[in-house]
Parts: sequence; structure tokens; C-alpha cells
Amino acid sequence: MLIIFLIIINSHNLIFLIFSQILLFLTCWEILRMLEFKSFINKKIDGSNFLLSKFQVRKYDLILICLINFFVFLLNFPFLNLQIFCFILILVCLFKLSFISVVKIICLLYVSFAFFFLNVMSQNSEFIGFISFIVFFTMIVDVSAYFFGSIIGGPKILPSISPNKTVAGLIGGIIVPIFFCTIFFFNNSNISNIIFISFLFSIISQLGDLIESGFKRYCYVKDSSNLIPGHGGLLDRFDSIFALIIFVSIIKLLDYNFFFIV
Repeated sequence: MLIIFLIIINSHNLIFLIFSQILLFLTCWEILRMLEFKSFINKKIDGSNFLLSKFQVRKYDLILICLINFFVFLLNFPFLNLQIFCFILILVCLFKLSFISVVKIICLLYVSFAFFFLNVMSQNSEFIGFISFIVFFTMIVDVSAYFFGSIIGGPKILPSISPNKTVAGLIGGIIVPIFFCTIFFFNNSNISNIIFISFLFSIISQLGDLIESGFKRYCYVKDSSNLIPGHGGLLDRFDSIFALIIFVSIIKLLDYNFFFIV
């Protein structure tokens, strides 16, 4: 994740667009392959993703992914007619050619919005500040939740969705980020604003993790893919980041004054 982050903030705009397109393609591919796996499996599969790795995405779904990629790419340019045409093609592919489901639409929209907002952010002069904060904040949340949950243990939050998530981990994933943000951004804003937004971001970050875990349970898989050996897939690494990118972008549209931007 750090390698990807460093490439994003140090690359030329065109390189960033190409790199983000690759990530968008792969995350959509992971979603559609898991759904393809789900359509053939009627019982829970425990253990590795061996069976998942044997499944391929249908050709019409591959076309759908390419169209989504192209549409998100076009949103960076003033090509309205081409954007509309591409959107119509996506609808045709989605409802006429591809196997359609509400879950598929929601998941593809979720990932597409994350990358759309990421591309919008990249046009802002404060992009490095925003993306740096989002990446490191989610890392602090994940690490603190893991350690608090491992050391303290206790009752589970939603064992049917994420069996390792505990109440202690949830609380740790809130307290530690608030502490760090208060220390680092004390001079940027008032304390109440820092605490409130840090708390909100912690909840959104952990909610993004739970959403992705719920989707994997729905598809009967342990990891979203085997793209990152020993760590699962891209969705496993970016679940919290996607949720926070979308949330931060939406409230930024409301012209909210973030404490972490000087």
C-alpha cells in the first residue's frame, strides 16, 4: 500500500491516471470474479481461495470493466458527448449482456465512485495533503484496532461477517487515531473539531472494512483474490481507503474546512 501511495503522489498526472485505471480495472475484476464464484457455489467454503483462483470473469463482464474504466477516465476531460455515449454502453452491457444483480451494481458503483473522487482530488492543489492523511489515517486505524483486539480480546462486533473484529478493537481504532490527530494537528484547528472529525473518520474507515468483509462472506471467499501473495487482493488492502475517499470527497463538496489541511 505504501508503494502504491508513493507512486500516486510522485507521479506525473498522466502516469497517475494510467496507474489509477489499472487499480480500478483490477478491483472491479476482483468483484466480478467473486460474484462469478458465488453463482456457482451454494455452500460455504472454508480455507484458502484455491477454488476462487480457478474462476474466470465472463467476457461480457470484462467488456463492462473496460467501459467503466473508460468512463471514469473520460470524466477527467470535457468530452460530454463521449461520456454520455460510454455511459449508455455501460447500461446496455450491464442490463442486456451481463448477468445483473443489485449487489453487482452497488459494488461496481462503490469502487467506481472511489476512483472518480480520487481523480477529482488529484486536480486539487491540496491533493497530496488529502491522500497522505487518508492513507496514514486508515493505517493507524487498522493497526490500533488489530492490536487492541488481539491484546484485550472480548466480545465480537459482527462474528458472522468479520469473526476477528472485537469491541475492544473498534474502540482502539477510534481512540488512537484521535490521539495522534490531536497531537499532530493541534495548531490547525480547535480540539473539538479535531476529535469529532477523527471519530467520524475512524467509524467510516472501520465501516469500509466491515462492508468488504460482508461482501466476501456473501461470496463465500476468504480473500478478494491472490494478487498480493500472503495479503489477499487489492480490495482487502483498500477497503477502508475507498470508504474514506468517498466520505472525505462528499463533505469536501460541502466546503468543509478540514483540520489536516493547513
